[in-house]
Amino acid sequence: MLGGGGNLGAIQVGMLQAVMERGIVPDELVGCSVGAINAAAIAADPTLDGFERLRSVWAEQPQIAPVGRFDGVRLLTHRGSSLQTNDGLRHLLETHLPHRRFEDFAIPFHVVATSLRTGTERWFSSGDVIKPLLASSALPAVFPPVHIEGEAFIDGGVINNVPVSQVWQLPQAPTRVFVFHVGNFDRTRPPPKRPVDVLLHAFSISRSYRFNVEVAQPPPVGVEVVVLPSVNPGKLRYNDFGRSGELIERGRASTAAYLDLRDAGVAAGSGAGAD
Repeated sequence: MLGGGGNLGAIQVGMLQAVMERGIVPDELVGCSVGAINAAAIAADPTLDGFERLRSVWAEQPQIAPVGRFDGVRLLTHRGSSLQTNDGLRHLLETHLPHRRFEDFAIPFHVVATSLRTGTERWFSSGDVIKPLLASSALPAVFPPVHIEGEAFIDGGVINNVPVSQVWQLPQAPTRVFVFHVGNFDRTRPPPKRPVDVLLHAFSISRSYRFNVEVAQPPPVGVEVVVLPSVNPGKLRYNDFGRSGELIERGRASTAAYLDLRDAGVAAGSGAGAD
């Protein structure tokens, strides 16, 4: 289960590396926003070779977001439905994904977007793959809504940024679920200085709320849920991809250390039970 997080998706790549280095290969993937894009890359080639290709894309520091500051005045006065087009992201997807239909990927994966008309989530797992990925990652106001079958969709993270509960709805019930939530860390936010700061903070709270509620609920009987820790990137603008290499390494190191401790604890627990 791969959650959203924009350029923090680089941390998710490192987390994936640590898991895959332990020989853990997904049977199915669920993704939102940048997590949907990372899921598509792994679904295309769920091997370490496939991971290395994903890592190289992040290392290229693709310019898919505006390089200027997230200016509140521009946000409120700019005409149109977004600050920029999604042409850069579309080009990235069409260049690096080997398939154009969900059915052609090596393993099944599912991505979520939010309907602007109904305010509900819509899941995509068949047919064309490019538009659903663009929709799932259409950060409101930054990227334009994506029209699919006559309906406009925006970022799935608006209502289901880390869609844990969707995993329980999969046709093949899982026995173990790894949650790659790049916002899974504690940090103190500075007091807002501008109205746009309050707006962004409120959006962040709403994105996290559903995950916190869902992960607090016990999973179905027989299902193990592993919520991997993320890392605090410190001060990082949403459009800054220049630290991707560093964040990948930090994500890998954090997850590797967590899994080592977890495995040691499981082994110790198993030993104690056998005595």
